[in-house]
Amino acid sequence: MKAKSLLYGFFIGGAAAGISTLLTSPVSGRESRKYVKENMVNVKSQLGTLKNGLIDIKNATAAAATEGKRQIPAFSKGLQASMKDWVIGIQPHQETLQRQLSEIEEALHDLETELRTAK
Repeated sequence: MKAKSLLYGFFIGGAAAGISTLLTSPVSGRESRKYVKENMVNVKSQLGTLKNGLIDIKNATAAAATEGKRQIPAFSKGLQASMKDWVIGIQPHQETLQRQLSEIEEALHDLETELRTAK
């Protein structure tokens, strides 16, 4: 029952809109048809341009996705190699820093011992 009422509403609304448009139109029917035809050509042209643009975007996106899938493994391997090189390169500095920290801790411990004995 609701669908039937909705359908009646569309038909009655459409008819009312059509009659209202015909009665309040500022130009004659012939001029209106000419205007619609001219604009229809422009709209079709713009829709064709839009369609071609969307197809180009779709193709570019597909190509980018394919290239990305192909390049990710190589990028990952390169990144892993760079990380290994970094770890190897930083290791001597890390050992030096650990040795210096140990020396500082020893010096602090010796200083605390001297301060306790001086009291």
